[in-house]
Formats: sequence, structure tokens, C-alpha cells
Amino acid sequence: MTAPVLLADVGGTFSRFAVADNGVIGETTVLESGTYRTFADAASVFLHDVATKPRRAAIAAAGPLTDGLITLTNGPQWPIARDAVRAELGLDEVLLVNDFVGLAVSAPSTPPEFAVELAPGDGGDGVIAVIGPGTGLGVALLAPRPGGGHTVLASEGGHAALAATNEREIAIVFRLMHRFGHVKAEYVLSGIGLEILWQTIAELDGVKVEGKPTAGEIAERARRKACDVSVETVAIFTGWLGAFTGDIALIAGASTVYLAGGVLPRWGTLFDTALFRRRFLAKGTHRPLMEKIPVTLITDPKATFRGLLVLLGDTA
Repeated sequence: MTAPVLLADVGGTFSRFAVADNGVIGETTVLESGTYRTFADAASVFLHDVATKPRRAAIAAAGPLTDGLITLTNGPQWPIARDAVRAELGLDEVLLVNDFVGLAVSAPSTPPEFAVELAPGDGGDGVIAVIGPGTGLGVALLAPRPGGGHTVLASEGGHAALAATNEREIAIVFRLMHRFGHVKAEYVLSGIGLEILWQTIAELDGVKVEGKPTAGEIAERARRKACDVSVETVAIFTGWLGAFTGDIALIAGASTVYLAGGVLPRWGTLFDTALFRRRFLAKGTHRPLMEKIPVTLITDPKATFRGLLVLLGDTA
């Protein structure tokens, strides 16, 4: 028997809350992050309707963790401090981690119904790389422990420089250099990045546009083939994600790769797995090595919650 625990997956756009009791995750409530002044305000709204108030909390937030504090990288500049949250919500225990740490920990135990094979491979017991385009771009690694299980290695890999590999990508990066200076992968390979990429392609081609479509609108236009810029945006995003994912796998010496985050599960058949795999494998003399690495897409909406329970030691 384990005591109830408040679970929170805090993103720049939305924050998701649930209560887990004896390892069973209850119904999820989704709140718009920008609507609330602080994380504690949002959590209090959720807890208002919870009959049995948890005395523990596990929070995964979208930003780097430093000395018990996370400030969201994208979205409202909430300072989420472990000790302050414990006091404000009257809790006995608070676990605070980077959001992608929580998600990555859950990857090896993803239920089969939420695991979509994108590329076959031998796998193995080596390093696992987890990459997730969402509001931002998450990257984390799982290193195997001698006694079993994994040690999670948090990173800010989404802020690494984006490498161009063809003339179209070079033109895009060149324009983004003038706009941002440092062109990080997140400026293309995320929900925000999809919008930036669409705008950049439109500018390069001299397309006159009215307004800027959201990431969801770009995907829908591409699905209906209602907008040439949107179709190309999705294609370039997909290929670039394959190349970036392959780079991370090489750097980490990964034997297995998982894709996660909020973007790809919403795309469904719009995601061109053949294009992704072609760019993933395109690593010159190391193509045979890349062919051995399986790639799986996680579609579980409660993946981060499951990871938080693993970190707490509760039964997920």
C-alpha cells in the first residue's frame, strides 16, 4: 500500500495533473499554464476537487533543475521551488525533476499498446536515447546499471546547434542565424519550431501570408494538402528530426531510441516514417551501425506520470 501522490506534468503550454493511489493513476486534468500566476495556484485549483488530499507530490517541469528550482524554459516564467511548493500546498514530500527525465524513465516499460515501432533493430542492453518534440525539444539518456535498471541522464540537448545537411536546410539555417544568432535544434524540431520553420520557408519562397498558423494548423493543412508551405514544412521537419535523432544516437552510443513528446502522437499517419528512417540511417560509414538501432514512438499520454511513479518507487 502506498499513500496517494499528486502528479504534475508542467509544460510551457499546458500543465497536467492527476492523483495516483497505490500506483494507479487517476483521471488527468489539463490546465492552461499561462492562466495561472504560479504553479501552486494551478495545483490548488486541481486539488480543490480532490476528496483525499495527497501528502506527497511528484512534479516534472519543462526546464533545467538547479538547486531544487525549475523555471520553465518556454511559457510562463514560473519559478517552481521544491521547498516553496511543499510549504504552499501543505505537503510532506515533493519530488521535482525535469519533465523529460520523468518521461524518459518510463520509456523501457511503455505498455505495448502505446509503443509504435518506427524502425526495427536488434536493440540490446546499452544506452537508451529518448527524444521528444513538444512545446520545446527534450533529450534524455538512460544508462544501464550493473545491477539492473537505468540511471537517467538529464540534458538540454534540444538547445544544441542544428546541423544542416542539404542546400534547403542550409538556406533555412542561414536565415535563422540572422534572426536568432545561435540556431538551436528546438527552433525547428518542436511545436514552436514548426511555426518558425513554416514562417522561414514562406519568407524564402516569397509567399505572401496573412497571419501565422499554429503548429496544429500547419499539420492539418499538410494533411489536407491545402498549403504547399505546410506540406514542405512537415516534410523538412520529419527529415531533420531523423537526422538529429541519428546524431543523438551516435553521440550517446545508443542501442535503442524512443521518440516521445506532444507533436508526433497527434500527427498519426502524417508522420512519414520512411523519410524519418532514411535520414536517421544516413550516417555514411556508420549506416550498418544505425540499422541495428530500433526506434519506437511512445504515444502514452500518461508516460510522464508513470515515470514519476518509478522515480518515487511506487508501483506504476
